[in-house]
Formats: sequence, C-alpha cells, structure tokens
Amino acid sequence: MFQLNDTHMKKVSSSLKAMFTSWKITLILLVHYVILLAAATFVEKAQGTAMAREIIYNNPLFYLLQFLLILNFCATAWQARLWSQRKYGVLLLHISFIVILLGALVTNMFGFEGIVHIREGETVSQMCTTEDQRPLPFSIRLDDFKLVRYPGSHSPSSFESFLTIHTEEGERSEHIYMNKVIYEQGYRLYQSSYDADEQGTILTVNNDTAGTGITYAGYLLLLAGMLLTLADKKSRFRQLAKQLKQVTPLLLLAFLPTLSFAQKAETEHLLKNTIPAEQAEQWGRMQIQCPTGRIEPVDTYTDKLLRKIYRSDTFEGLSSEQVIIGFLMNPSYWGNIPFIRQTNKELPQAYSLPEGKYIRFFDVFSEDGSYLISDAVDKAYSRPAAERSRLEKDLLKLDEKINILYSLQQGKMFALFPLLGDTSGKWYSPGDDLSMYSGKDSLFVSKIMPWYLGEAFDALRTGTWESAGEVLSMMNVYQQKQSDTPLLTEKQVSWELFYNKARLFFWSAMGYIAVGLLLLIFVVGQLLKPRRWVKTVIIPLVALVVLIFLLHTSGIGIRWYISGRAPWANAYESMIYVAWATALAGLLFIKRSSMTLALAAFFAGIILFVANLNFMDPEITPLVPVLKSYWLMIHVAVITASYGFFGISFLLGLLTLAFMSAGNPSKVALLQPHIRELRIINEMSLHIGLYLLTAGIFLGAVWANESWGRYWGWDPKETWALITMVVYAFILHARFLPVLRSDYAFSVMSVLGLASVLMTYFGVNYYLSGLHSYGGGDTPPGLTAVFITYACVFALMIYAGYSQRRQ
Repeated sequence: MFQLNDTHMKKVSSSLKAMFTSWKITLILLVHYVILLAAATFVEKAQGTAMAREIIYNNPLFYLLQFLLILNFCATAWQARLWSQRKYGVLLLHISFIVILLGALVTNMFGFEGIVHIREGETVSQMCTTEDQRPLPFSIRLDDFKLVRYPGSHSPSSFESFLTIHTEEGERSEHIYMNKVIYEQGYRLYQSSYDADEQGTILTVNNDTAGTGITYAGYLLLLAGMLLTLADKKSRFRQLAKQLKQVTPLLLLAFLPTLSFAQKAETEHLLKNTIPAEQAEQWGRMQIQCPTGRIEPVDTYTDKLLRKIYRSDTFEGLSSEQVIIGFLMNPSYWGNIPFIRQTNKELPQAYSLPEGKYIRFFDVFSEDGSYLISDAVDKAYSRPAAERSRLEKDLLKLDEKINILYSLQQGKMFALFPLLGDTSGKWYSPGDDLSMYSGKDSLFVSKIMPWYLGEAFDALRTGTWESAGEVLSMMNVYQQKQSDTPLLTEKQVSWELFYNKARLFFWSAMGYIAVGLLLLIFVVGQLLKPRRWVKTVIIPLVALVVLIFLLHTSGIGIRWYISGRAPWANAYESMIYVAWATALAGLLFIKRSSMTLALAAFFAGIILFVANLNFMDPEITPLVPVLKSYWLMIHVAVITASYGFFGISFLLGLLTLAFMSAGNPSKVALLQPHIRELRIINEMSLHIGLYLLTAGIFLGAVWANESWGRYWGWDPKETWALITMVVYAFILHARFLPVLRSDYAFSVMSVLGLASVLMTYFGVNYYLSGLHSYGGGDTPPGLTAVFITYACVFALMIYAGYSQRRQ
C-alpha cells in the first residue's frame, strides 16, 4: 500500500516537474498574461480605472498568474542548469524580474500614499489616503505658492510651493516643485497639483522605503543581466553574431535618382497684393510671441498659421509671411482668395457653402456681415466633445480657421510688442487692449502697425520699399529695448530660419524612400540573377545612405538647439526620432547585410514621410512641468529607439515571407541561404529592440517614482509597453517549441509583433486614454493605412504558408 502510494507520489511529482519545466507552459502563461493586460486597458476605457483594478490588476488570480510565471522560470532555470553552465547574464536577467515583482508586492502590502492639501499660511500634520486620515510624524506649513507661467501664456511652466517642515528637532524651509522631491523620516513629498485660485497646494506623500529599495535593486540586476548577456560568448545574441559571420553577405545596387518637383508658378495678381520676397525675409527675422508664450521668428509663427488654414506653409509660390502680411494689408482682396482648406463634403450642403477643397473668407459671411455658421458652431460647442459628430468636428475646425483670419483682420493674434516691466512677460498685438501702455510707448504701439501697412500699401504701387523697411526696423529696435523676456540671438534666429526653409526631414524622407526602394529592387534582382558589376557600386551607395542619415541627424540637432530641449516631447518629434533609430539600426548591420540597410532606409523614409503629413503638428511647443526633467531625454530616447529595431524586424520578416512565396522550388532553394541570413539579423534586431524597450520601461518607472511617487500605475501606455515587452519575449522564446521553430513561424511572429508597438504608440494615444496620451481621441486619417497594410500582410502570410507546404 505504502509502496503504491510512494510510486503514485513519484508519478505526480514527475508530472508536476515536467509541467513547470515545460516551455509550452511558459508560452501559454505569457499569452494569458498579455490577454489579461490588454483586456484591462479596454475595461478602463469603458468602465474606469477603479473597475479595471478591481476586475484584473488587483484580482488574486492575476497575482497567481504572476506567481506561476516566477515558479515556471525557477523550474526551467534549474532544469537548464544556467548557473553551472555559467550563463550568468540570462540568469540575472530573469532573476531581476522576480526581484522587481517582489518589490511591487512589498509596495502593495506595506507601502502607502496619499495627498496633503494646504492653503497658504495653513499648517497640517496628516495625509488623506483613499481609505482614511493618516497622521504624519511632522507638520507642514505652506508659506507661499507660486504658479509660474510661460511668458505671455496661460500654460504653466512650473508650480512651486515654499514650505516650512516642523519636526521634533526643529524646523526648516523647503522649496518643492515638479521633479523636486522632499525627504522626511521615510516619507517623500511631491508637488502634484494646486488650487484653482493659486492660494493652495496639493502634495503627494509616499512611504515605501522597503518596496522602492527592492524594486531599484531589481532594476540594477536587470541592467547587469542585459550587459552580461550581450558580452557573454555563450549567449544567444553572440551565437547569432557568430553565425552571421559565416553567411555570405548580400550585395546591392542603387543609384541616386534625380528628384524634380514642379514648383507652382507665382501669379501676377497675388504678387500685386502682397509684399515682395525681400520684405518678407525681413519680416521673417522679426520676433513674435506665440500663444504658448514662446518667442520665435515671425517666419515660424506665420508658417504655423498658414499650415493651420491651408495645410501648407506656402501658397501659390508665396511664403507664409507674404500671405499673412498680405491679408493684413489688403483683407478685401485676400478675403476673396480661396485658401481656407475644407474637405468635408457634407458641410457645403448643410450650411450653403461653396463646393471644393478650398473656400474664401467671405464665403462664410452674408451680405450684411453676419456669420453664417454661428448658430451651428454654438450648438456643436454645447455638446460634450465625445458626443460630437464628424460633421460637427469639421465645422469647429473650419470655425477655428475663420477665427484666426478674423482675429488677424482685427489686429489680434500678432503679438509683436513687449511691455517693459510686465512680470508676466506678455507681448501684445496692435488690436489688443493697450491701456497698460503710457506716453510715447502707447503712441508707438498703437500707431506703428497702421503706419507700416500704409507704407506697404503705397509701396505696392510705387515699387519702393525703403520706407516700409525703415518702419519695420523701428519695430525691431523697440522689441530689443522693451522686452524683459530674453529674445533670440541673431544666431538662433538664423538657425531657426534655416531649419524652417531647408525642410531637412522632408528631404531626408524623400532620400530614404528613393534610395531604400531602389536598393531593395536591385538587391532582390542580384539574388535572383547575380551580376559582377554590382560589386563596384556598393561603397558609394552605402556612403549615400550615410549622408542621408547625417542630414537627418543634423535636423534633429538643429531642432534641439532652437527648441532648447531634447526633441522628442510630442508625437511629431517622437516619429522623427523613431525614423532616426530605424536608420541607425540598419547601419549597425551595414557590413553584413546590405538588404537590411535597404529596408531600414526605406522604412525610415516612410516614417518621416508620415511625420510630415498634414495631420502631424511640427510646432515647437514648451514642455509641461512634469517633462522638465533629464529623465525625458533618457527614458524617451531609449524606449523610442527600440521601435526602430522592431520596425526593421517587421520588414525583415515581411521580406522573408516574400522570398518563401517565390513559388518555384528552385528559386526558393536558391534564396534559402539568404532567408537564413535574414532570420539571424531579424533575431539579433529583436534582441536589441527588446533590451532597449525593457530598459526604457524601467527607466520610465524610475522617472515616475522620482516625479510623483509611484513607479508603476497601470496607465494604459505603461500597460501596453509591458504587453509589447512580453510579446517580443514570447517571439524570442518560441524557438524552444518545435512547432514555432521554423523560419516561416518566426517571420510571421516578427511581422505580427509590430502590431503591439503600433497599439502602444498610436492606439493608446488615439483610442484609449491616460497620462501619456498625445492625440486626445482625434484619430488621424493615416491610421487607416495601417489596417490596409496588415490586410495585405495577412494575405502574404497565407500564401507563403501555402507555398511552404508545397515544398
């Protein structure tokens, strides 16, 4: 009986051991983890954060799933004898996740946080949590609160509290603001918000010394594990690099195409009603304050206005300065020029507007001057934003464009004049209330712009622009003398004008696309029918891609200089950086695979091209207070760079599937060595991308913890970044299952994996909500192309799979 039970127990133990050391179980657990995380983000969108936490994040079954993942790793690590095989990097890498999860558990069990709300002059000694009132071992008095705005803007630059901390040892003064933390007796205080009347402050108070210490130790182990894995000769990455050296590199051919673009001819009528190019250039160097408070050249400002109105920074060969100043000079003429873009085909029928893409300013006004769409606009604004129809949204966009032109006509929205001694740093337009000016300043500000427009109008008839230029110079001198806000230097203005006119990212996009596409065509042709003369052109072609990359890099550097910050703080800038990282990823494999270089260049061009489309806003904007941190440069740069490597993986997988679809068995056999090469580079690219993504995620966690007291909050962006990390971890570990080991299966997974990146980057921004959302629910039209692309990709997958089965 005992012998039978002993045998039975051994069988059970053996079965459990086999189950927990099974890679199949590992991958199944990862799939369930991804499904739950994705479901939680949509639950949060539909039912709110509290419901998502209750149903999934704080559910005991979710904790159990994470525990099973830990148990599974421990068992597989023991089974693989990672320590005895001296695979220390892999071991540390996976142990780090256990430590990080342990830190999160300690935080959840023993850590707590809340808020402290203090009015000026008030002293408090307790914090409010979600559950109760909790006493603090010290007291806090708010001596003063200051909301610092960007000059001339309502946008906060910083909000700061001046505090006095009372303890048993005495008292001390503290200055706290966003990204500046105060430590006191194991508590951390963060500036999080403020009262609407700017007389009170809201601080986040956090106590999590143990959990934070354990979690940060896990982050250090993670970094050490990744570095050791890349350095270890026995690691999978180093083995792939060794295999790549044994593969014959692919050759390529390309030539630099001559790009010619038809330039719109300038019409004689338009020229007669606007300033000449030389006067426009003088205007462009003038400085102006935009609504966000940034001091910038007029050229930059008018570019933004014309893009908003016309969706381009030129009109019929005229610069933006010529169009905007022309409208100021002669609104009766320009009011009859159709340059207001309106593409909704229902609007003309609904509101009796002219058909076509462009309408005139006067088209929306009746003969008695009444605004034809006024009632419809009021009705649209009365609805909540989420309930507005597409027609109403497009109507409000049209209303915004009309209001810009109307404000310009009324002398507003052209803030050229600083006010000496104004603490807010606000600049004023000629049509604003100018009662705060006095004496000669009042006379100058109120009369100088009409004086200039009169001189300019006369110059249109006489052709003599000296007097108008002198008046413009007077404005420039006034700005230099009266502004308390630092102005741009001549060097800064020159670089910004060069950046505006050179269109470095546009030309980089065209170069990448043209060269990359041609390289791809000739590489494939060389594989199918080798030619000796191809070898003679490889060096200059590689140099050409490098030159385009340097042009792209210089654009990023110039934008960094003129903005005064790292240029990856918004959607447009991050896409520019993703394109740069993609091109860099291709250059890393330049010696071994020209095919990868061609794909990287082409894909970088596509990303840049999309970034330059009309729905992307290239405006340089000031940073919100939380982004004023060196962590912005580190976290965003690292995590966004990973997208470039995932993009390369997508293209390599796609090309591999295309090779597998050749149909003719002899051709497939000929391409097999190259398929193997693409597989190796693809897997190496995924390793680099996954390491960058993982490092970026946890660098972001440190930033969050140092900025507002929690390193993980299940924000949808955070969650989808974690999903992406798990997805690519699944792809790299799938080779342990025979059914997913083939080149075909790997290629399919690498292609599908990019969908998680697109969801993280675009989907969260435009379809979900959260702290990291760029789009605010206004979905750009370009996303339709993503669905069309994946529809074609699925067709290719099916055909490639069918072709593989016939081999």
